[in-house]
Amino acid sequence: MDQQSYLLATLVAVTSVFGLGLSMFMLGSVKLRLTEKLNIDNAQMGKLFSVYNFSNLVFVLVAGIVCDQFGYKTVAVGGFLAAAMAMFCLGQASSYTLAVLACLFLGVGSMFMNTAGNTLLGNPNILYEDPGRSANMGNVFFGVGAFCAPFLTALLFKKTSFNNTLTVMAVILLIPLIFAIAGMFPPAGGNFSASAAAALIGQSQIILCALALMCYIALEVSMAGWITTYMTSVGADETKASQVLSFFSVAIMAGRLFTALVIGGFLNLAAHGQWFVAVLAVVAAIVIYSMRTVNNVGTGTSLVILIGLLFAPMFPTIAGLMFARTDPSVQGTGFSIIFAIGLIGAIFVPAYMGKISSGPGKTIKDSMVVAAAVAAILVVIAVIMGFALPEPLGAAPAAVESAVESAVDAATEAAGSVAP
Repeated sequence: MDQQSYLLATLVAVTSVFGLGLSMFMLGSVKLRLTEKLNIDNAQMGKLFSVYNFSNLVFVLVAGIVCDQFGYKTVAVGGFLAAAMAMFCLGQASSYTLAVLACLFLGVGSMFMNTAGNTLLGNPNILYEDPGRSANMGNVFFGVGAFCAPFLTALLFKKTSFNNTLTVMAVILLIPLIFAIAGMFPPAGGNFSASAAAALIGQSQIILCALALMCYIALEVSMAGWITTYMTSVGADETKASQVLSFFSVAIMAGRLFTALVIGGFLNLAAHGQWFVAVLAVVAAIVIYSMRTVNNVGTGTSLVILIGLLFAPMFPTIAGLMFARTDPSVQGTGFSIIFAIGLIGAIFVPAYMGKISSGPGKTIKDSMVVAAAVAAILVVIAVIMGFALPEPLGAAPAAVESAVESAVDAATEAAGSVAP
């Protein structure tokens, strides 16, 4: 079938990653109002974040299996429903226990949308044939969702109650549910094999892409979490610091869009994206390390935006490298494995940076050496990927076909030259 047949599936792919961005930034967006409503302290609020992150780690693995067994439609419908229900329940929660349950289900919805969106983007029938290019284009909408979460909640809080605000956010996620129910999707599901999925763990593209994502997710979460603190350390007020965080999100959107439209036009990201990631990580390591010495708002803002542009293509490109080398019957599981391992980096690196910056006479600028070191490790992993990753699936047959055609042409030409 042509791509027009999968128009609704394409909408599901981009709205799934939009929903992921919206969900992942939702707790931070409503944090102040939620603590006031439930009369909880920052420690209890921190536990809600932990519940959400733990749920992400567990249910991304479940979502991958569901995708491979039942197909894209099932995991997409489940994701939109779970996330919408979680936001509605969070708005209605009258006790801390109910808020914990809402955060648990928000993790379910987030990871089902994550898996639905990114595995669809890895399918050659969605957007571009190059999964790396498709992932960059589609994940622009992750940035849109991340930007909309604080923007829409702040706007709605001025006009209506906390409960109604979360209800509106839930309804937003029910709109793409219509696309998911009505859409026609590329063939997937029904071929899940536990042994095949287990065998993925030993495959080089899974191991290396998982390690690369562990570094990248640690970097993105760390920078997103500490940008406002960093900006205040270089002289910005709270309002300016929040603006710079928004600039960071916009830079990620812009970087992914540029990669999909420009870089992807001349570079096959599925085949050579590892070298692209290596170059980006080298520059990122240098920029992050230089952030330690900045003492003015203008330079700090410029470096944060530059980091956003450098980070932007990394996750989609790494995911595309994995999809291009993994059998379609277990791509959902493959994605869930590399993403789950990637989340481990987000657990330890931001906390370690916070610990360093809390030392006597230290600021968050002093902890930037940790983030720079993680970026340097990513460089090493990307270079190893350049030599160790197998060719994308289908690349070898194409090469053989080309060689056969060349041989036939040569034989024909030779026969013609000796004919009487």
